[in-house]
Amino acid sequence: MKLGLYLHFPFCKAKCPYCDFNSYPLKEDNQISSYISALFKEISIYSQKYKKSRIKTIYLGGGTPTILPGVQIGNILDFCKDKFNIEQNAEITIEANPGTLDGEKIKFLIGSGINRLSLGAQSFSDRLLKKLGRIHNTQDIIDTFHLAREAGFNNINLDIMFALPGQTTEDFKATLKKAVSLYPDHLSLYNLTINEGTEYYEEHQRNNLKLPTEDDEFVMYHWAISFLKKNHFEHYEIANFAQPHKRSLHNLIYWQNQPYLGIGAGAYSFIRGYRYSNFKDPVKYIKEISNDKLPVDHGEKLSLRKRMIETLILGLRTKDGVSFKEFLKRFKVDMNSIFHKQINKLVNLRLLLKDDCQIKLTKKGIFLANVVFREFVD
Repeated sequence: MKLGLYLHFPFCKAKCPYCDFNSYPLKEDNQISSYISALFKEISIYSQKYKKSRIKTIYLGGGTPTILPGVQIGNILDFCKDKFNIEQNAEITIEANPGTLDGEKIKFLIGSGINRLSLGAQSFSDRLLKKLGRIHNTQDIIDTFHLAREAGFNNINLDIMFALPGQTTEDFKATLKKAVSLYPDHLSLYNLTINEGTEYYEEHQRNNLKLPTEDDEFVMYHWAISFLKKNHFEHYEIANFAQPHKRSLHNLIYWQNQPYLGIGAGAYSFIRGYRYSNFKDPVKYIKEISNDKLPVDHGEKLSLRKRMIETLILGLRTKDGVSFKEFLKRFKVDMNSIFHKQINKLVNLRLLLKDDCQIKLTKKGIFLANVVFREFVD
């Protein structure tokens, strides 16, 4: 069995007001050492369970894993290489905040085998970066990007957000033009979502967030699709754009509903039809591990129908869509025989394209993807 490996580092320098990820501001340095010890222990446990499996991608996410010293990041990866059977050409990605990297640390990342860097740029407007609570500015992004290129990174992603408070369409266009001028290999574009439990949610409840309209958001997104196509980016997933041969191989594992192992606080795994997640709270996570228990908070065996629906929804996020042949091979049942009503309805609504080989979203369907997905869930 081939697996993707996700390692979660939940700490960051400061919690951004829009962020609902499993992340916590770092208060004391000893939090890091305790957490990494627990991480190593969990890696050891699962390496015994999956010693015959091959790891084809590794992804270090957070939080902000790059607040760790470069040596510690290298130690984590060395430990993984010692415990798991990692493919020689494995894609190894680390998420980074531009405000947490310098030339020396970037060289450590390269030396430890990391070959893909994902920079949380978010915007090239200092005004908007400040509103987002980011610890970096525009120049930090540019400097970090150039340092990474000079050090040898030939696969760099930039995360960009849009539909931000106080952001105009022209603001977004300027950000994306600046991002493209750096010649990144990959771009991820995320529209801001207001999630309960965040500072932005409280602000929104008090009507203190001046958000762009849905029409503005539509214009931003469709302009981005057109602009990036002209600049030779392949729009291969709803929110992701890649230069040739630079798709995110780790994220494709998720979108193709393939097995992956998640390690760390709040990490999710999907293996052999089971999905399970670890305790989110790092203190609880560490406590469970120190008591020689797996830190699993919740697990479920997915029904055949649920796995089919998830495979459809995840696959439809991609340019390639869902192949009838691959669906039949995986589930031993014809996709059309199970979902013909939903497929035909969505084709008639011009939200889905269907041919002899696959189904995939239309241009209209890409923007109304949640409408499409609900049709299969309902």
